[in-house]
This record gives sequence, structure tokens and C-alpha cells, in this order.
Amino acid sequence: MCRRKGLIMNKPLLGLSTLLIALSQLAYSNTPQVVVNGEALIGQYNQQQPSVAEYLGVPFAKPPVAISRWQAPQPHSPRSGPQAAKSFAAGCYQDSYNSDWYRDVAKAFAADPSVISDPEFSEDCLYLNVWTPAKKMQDNLPVMVWIHGGSNKAGWSFEPNYRGANLAKHGDVIVISIAYRLGIFGFFNHPELLIHKNPINFGLLDQISALTWIKDNVKNFGGNPNNITLFGESAGAADIGYLMSSPLAKGLFNRAISQSGGFQLQVSTTAEQSIELGSKLQSSLKSKPKNLLGMKAIMADEIFTTAKQALAAHYYSPAIDGISLTQTSYQYLLQNTVDVDLLVGHNQNEWYMYLDNDAAELEEYVQSSPQAVREQLTKRAAEETSIRHGHDKISTLVDMTCSAYEMASHTQQSNKQAWVYKFTRVRPSTGGQTLLSYHGAEIPYVFDSHDDWLSTDAADRSLSRKMMSYWSNFARNGNPNGDGLPAWKRFSAAQPSILQLGDQTVSIPAPDHALCQNIAQHSYP
Repeated sequence: MCRRKGLIMNKPLLGLSTLLIALSQLAYSNTPQVVVNGEALIGQYNQQQPSVAEYLGVPFAKPPVAISRWQAPQPHSPRSGPQAAKSFAAGCYQDSYNSDWYRDVAKAFAADPSVISDPEFSEDCLYLNVWTPAKKMQDNLPVMVWIHGGSNKAGWSFEPNYRGANLAKHGDVIVISIAYRLGIFGFFNHPELLIHKNPINFGLLDQISALTWIKDNVKNFGGNPNNITLFGESAGAADIGYLMSSPLAKGLFNRAISQSGGFQLQVSTTAEQSIELGSKLQSSLKSKPKNLLGMKAIMADEIFTTAKQALAAHYYSPAIDGISLTQTSYQYLLQNTVDVDLLVGHNQNEWYMYLDNDAAELEEYVQSSPQAVREQLTKRAAEETSIRHGHDKISTLVDMTCSAYEMASHTQQSNKQAWVYKFTRVRPSTGGQTLLSYHGAEIPYVFDSHDDWLSTDAADRSLSRKMMSYWSNFARNGNPNGDGLPAWKRFSAAQPSILQLGDQTVSIPAPDHALCQNIAQHSYP
């Protein structure tokens, strides 16, 4: 291996003549360049962090379009000649669901919602983005791979809050964000797929394909392929939970950070149970296709619009297909050894922004819970200052608090390191008081990507530096602690403690742990 004019080269990847041609066409020696997966990429230095090179819109799989729709992703075929990697590719096909969420948050902070705009969306979307502070291939830096949220039906890898230059610089880590198929294109089943025992969790398979690409190629960006940490929020964190149990993802990552995930422990959908998804979509399409092949010939817009109407109540999550997933997430925890270190946590007011002070809604939620825990949930909700706070508290407990304790406990029992946090910071403004520590509030702190319209003071900047250090330290060696940081105690089921990340950063006894132990045995299938 050698390094010449800023270009990291791995000789076996391309023939010598092809490399010489590529080198002759590279225009500027001060432009970051790398040869990976058999092709030469020309990146750029980040404007805010000039020492961080970024490679944007890098393909990791073939476009999943036409006949390749609803099939497992296929490896990307190297392109000849230098390829510009200076702009983001299209996000995966979706509507304005995620942008509308940002607009609601911006409005709460008295910002004009028009500051939020949608990027281009397409079925051709299997690309990733790399931010690397490495100076040479041999730097062997830890690698952090971000999986975005959005209910598995929205979101994209390059949302402003997910851009990795600041985190890469602060933590001296490589940050990579990946895309995956969403909604009806990513989490789909059909009788023809079931008959032939084909995979159905295409979004999850895309994530595995991206991780395979990263494992094979991150060395050329100066990263350590044997030190890869996944981190993600909401549905992205839940997907990480699924990847922890997927036989296809074994060996592709070493650590996991779950931000406001854990609710995957409640899901137990089988392939047979999800089969009506494809049948209902097929019968609802105006063009009336006769089979799955006919459905693949239909334009993406018709597929998406029809699914949005006919399957409006459906939540897109992976199903047990016997290929990418063979057990529920909770079955996996109970019956297997967890083989990755885990950092897991949630925000104090996850669901508050979505709820009203409605006693009927609270009662409906309680009645939808297993009978064995209804009385306990009712009592716990009554301890809060309002119906809205009570509803937020118990739904957060079931979805995220208790599941975090379960995941951490089983990780610890597997002799892996487990760490639990609770994010409590409220922004110092009317917007902060309106939304509190809302779902997704921690993300700008992890990436140091505070939007201009978010009220941000010195305390927020300080907390952001702490969280970037904790996250990158964990990625480096499985332990978030480091010089100058408040001590974070490792999670232990015998003496459970968590780190509070807020106005104060301090280890505290795990709240509601005893209650959660009872909730878990009844709430997770």
C-alpha cells in the first residue's frame, strides 16, 4: 500500500494502468482523494472543519429500481475514472413527514417553518457519506456509523443535524451516515415472496449491505474495520436492536449506541402476519397488476401514494422472515449472548410533544397495555403533575426506559460493557418550555449541529462537548469515560445506575428500575 499526492491507494483494487489514468485526471493535489471498492473518489474538505475530509453520495449498492425493487441489495459495480463525491445523493423515497416534524419544532422555537426544505427523493438512494479526520490509511481510527430515524418511513442520511464533521473532529473518529429503503419500499411482504422464502426486510438488508461495504473499505479512509460502532435514534436505534440479533449482521460491528430506541422489544411480527401488506397494496393499485412482477413495473409515485392511503395505519418495522431475523429482539436477549458493547438511553419527555392533557387518551393507552401492568401504570401516571405528563411518563417507560434497562442488563450478563443515560436538557427559551426534553432533542448535542433557530447557550455547548466525548470514547474502547468528564458508572442489574445528561451531568440511581422489572416481563413478547 502507498500514498501519493493525497490519494490513498490499495493496489489490488485496480489495475496499475487504470490507476495511472485516474491519477492523471485528478485536478488538484490538495483535494482529498481515495480509491475504494475499485473506484477513485474525489472528496472535499469540510467548510467548518477544514481538517476533516468528506466524501458525499458514495454508492454502496446498485439502485434498487425496476426489477430490483423488493429484492435484496446487490453490490455496487465500480465506475471507471475519477468520481466526484462532493454532494449528497437523493434521499430514499418518502413524503414530507420528517420535514413536517422539523417545521413543528422550528415553529415552537418561533422560527419560520419555511427554513426547512425537502431534498430530492428517489428510489435510487443507496448511498453513504463519510467524514474522516484521518491523514493516512494507517491512522486506524474508530468508525461510527449513523442510522437515521423517521418511523422507518421517512428521514435521510444527510439531514442537517446528522452531518458528521464536528463529531469527527472532536472525537478523532470517522463518522459515516447511511441510507436505507423506507416505508413500502423498505419493509414489504407479498405472497410470492413468502412462497419462495425470499427476504422481506429490505431496509434492514440495505443497512447490512452498507455495513459490509464499510467493513471492506473503511481502512482506505483511515478507519479500523475491526472497531465499528453503530449509533442511531428512534427507528434507527430500533433497527440497531434488530441488527444486534440478525445472523446476517454478525461480525459487522463491535458496539452499539441506541438513542431513544428499545421499543423493538415490543414487536413480534412474523412474515405470515405481514403478508397481507403486499396483497392489499396489489388490489388497491389503479393499474391492477396481476403479480409482483407487474407491481415492479409501476412508477414509484403510484406505489407510494396508494400505500399511503391503503395502508395508512401500518407501522413499518422488520418482521421475522427466517433470513435476516430469526427471533424477536426480546427472544434474542433471553436466549443468546449479546456480542457487542452497548450504550443506550432516552430523553425525559419523549412523547410529550405528541400528547394532549386528555384523560380519555391516557386511559385508552393504559387499557391497550397488558392487564398485569395496568394498575401499576395508572398509579405511576398519577404521580406526575398533569395527565399529559403522566401519559408521557408511562409511555416513555414502556417504550424506552424499561427496554433500555433490559437491553443493558442482558448485555452485562453477557460480559459486555453496558451504559445507560437519560437526557434531561431543556433549551432556555419558550420553545424549550413548550417541548421540554423532546424526542430527538439530544441529536444536535451528539453531532454539535445546533440549528440557528434553536436557542443555544454556553450550557448547551458545554453539554454538546461532553456528549461528543462520551460517544466517541465509547466508540474507541467501549467505555465512555475520559479525562475531564463526570464519571459515568457502568450499568449493573444488582445496583443499577444511569448518567443524567442535562443541566447537571451526574450518575444517579436508575429511576423506576423496580417497576420496570415487572413491566418488562409482561410487556415484551
